[in-house]
Amino acid sequence: KFSRVLSPSLVPPTLLPLAGGALFGTVLGAVYVLVGVTTGAALAFCVGRLLGRSFVSGRLRGRVAVVEAAVARRGVWAVVVCRLIPIVPFALSNYAFGTTSVRPRQMITGTMLGALPATVAYAALGSATMQGDWLGAKVAGGCVLALGACGVVGTYLVWRRRPRATATPSA
Repeated sequence: KFSRVLSPSLVPPTLLPLAGGALFGTVLGAVYVLVGVTTGAALAFCVGRLLGRSFVSGRLRGRVAVVEAAVARRGVWAVVVCRLIPIVPFALSNYAFGTTSVRPRQMITGTMLGALPATVAYAALGSATMQGDWLGAKVAGGCVLALGACGVVGTYLVWRRRPRATATPSA
């Protein structure tokens, strides 16, 4: 419930599942946080759509237009990848996706799928820490580190394969 209020704000998304796991346990904490984060992301997406889509769509040119077309083509997977990359600000990306042609259902599905691994790992870490389960905290912490490493590799792969504007022949 608290994550619905905090998710559209600039609260770091790692704090929500840590607190959710500490307060409600791994499973319930992860479920509550995932529902709250997805609801908050959907609200921020709607704000971005209402306030920014028409402005942005009329000004897409060059490389930005190529990136927007790639995001629109990939829909759900563009959102999933964005959620898995640790350097992409979660809250800001919610608003930014609202300015793209990604459909709301794609945004919601992508947010749930992309946020699920980290939400469960951080909720497990919060729960294990709160219960004094040091082995569980080490395992959950290892999962968090593995997710971070995968995110760094994913960031590199996405950056390396980023869409490029086609070169126009010079006269």
